[in-house]
Amino acid sequence: MKSITHFLLILLSGCLLFFGCSSESNSSNESDSKKEVVLGKIALDNAWARPGSQQGKSAAYLRISNGTASTDTLLSFSSNAAESVELHKSIENDDGTTSMQPADEQVIPSGEKLHIEPGGLHLMLTNLKRDMAVGDSLQITLEFARAGTVTTTAPVQIQN
Repeated sequence: MKSITHFLLILLSGCLLFFGCSSESNSSNESDSKKEVVLGKIALDNAWARPGSQQGKSAAYLRISNGTASTDTLLSFSSNAAESVELHKSIENDDGTTSMQPADEQVIPSGEKLHIEPGGLHLMLTNLKRDMAVGDSLQITLEFARAGTVTTTAPVQIQN
């Protein structure tokens, strides 16, 4: 009788352990699929901005490196120096002139880089809050779908 009771206790404990872990594992998998763990980081470098006058416009440039384990999407942008920041792309027209237009969301695969540079994608800073002269600096904040918010400092300079 003692052996049967001991066996039933072990069996019951095993069932509780199995089903308890099983349901915990399922809820963990559900939350993992909703918010993937991001290993590594998004790095910003080579940031700089053009000079500009208060209430005017400027452009900022930088390189984004996706050092995370997953693809990420650049969602929004802001700066302490401008009321509005938009991602634009430069395009060459048939007549040889260039113009710009708003760019779509940028998806950055794991291990890849996105270059925001003159003649291509750039951050358009509008309604500058102050004059920006060579030697000044400003903060640029980018929001990513997975990695969250990343901020960098951009010196104001003339393109080399």
